[in-house]
Amino acid sequence: MIKVSDLCFSYTGREDAVSHIDLTVEKGSWVSILGHNGSGKSTLAKLLVGLLTPASGTIEIDHILLTEESLTEIRKRIGIVFQNPDNQFVGVTVKHDIAFGLENQQLPYEQMVEKINQYTTLVGMAEFLDKEPHKLSGGQKQRVAIAGALAMEQEILILDEATSMLDPEGAEEIITLIKKLNREYHKTIITITHDLEFASEADFLVVLKDGKKIIEGTPDVVFREEDLLESSNLELPFSLKLYHQIEKDTSINRDIVEAVWAFNSKK
Repeated sequence: MIKVSDLCFSYTGREDAVSHIDLTVEKGSWVSILGHNGSGKSTLAKLLVGLLTPASGTIEIDHILLTEESLTEIRKRIGIVFQNPDNQFVGVTVKHDIAFGLENQQLPYEQMVEKINQYTTLVGMAEFLDKEPHKLSGGQKQRVAIAGALAMEQEILILDEATSMLDPEGAEEIITLIKKLNREYHKTIITITHDLEFASEADFLVVLKDGKKIIEGTPDVVFREEDLLESSNLELPFSLKLYHQIEKDTSINRDIVEAVWAFNSKK
């Protein structure tokens, strides 16, 4: 479980990029943190993995307070995959890239090979072990980056704008993989995104604006706040826009309106 209390951070020392955030992420859940550019969502992700140090407030991971002293232990539990996986690749081939983190753990060679095979198979990249990462497609690169994080066997995985640089086919591959990791392998997933269609797959949503949390709840609750979302420059999926238009038409039976909502907001 992750517990964030009254978290603040500033890049300039004057204006908070993250301001007084409280957040709880339950073990095994999928939480999507939403916001447009400058909302503070990526800053929050970096704070959660200790890449940034908060000005005030606390972060606890599995009841361990995140401090400079506990950082190594925390990073055994939580990992992050960034928007552009090219920035994370350090190996000349897929297998060497995944092996890099395992070598830092000083694992025996046989165990490294086992883990590399296990997690590249899980993400559907086992046949690409000898490929150079930069020659892969966008979706394949993301899957390799996820395999590298999974090989560290962290229970919590943060994906920062994991689909934003992908074509629709690549994005769908990653969404399917995230669902599998969460629902079949019970990984705790935090997705950072501005895409409400993608976020609708999560169990729980947190919306940030100007570094502040403005609403949280299940997709069913959050997506009803059309005006609030639009004020944050977040665009509702077409189907939910259609629902809101139908809802305003008093000539349409309310049971039909709610049936449209249930259909469009379901997982």
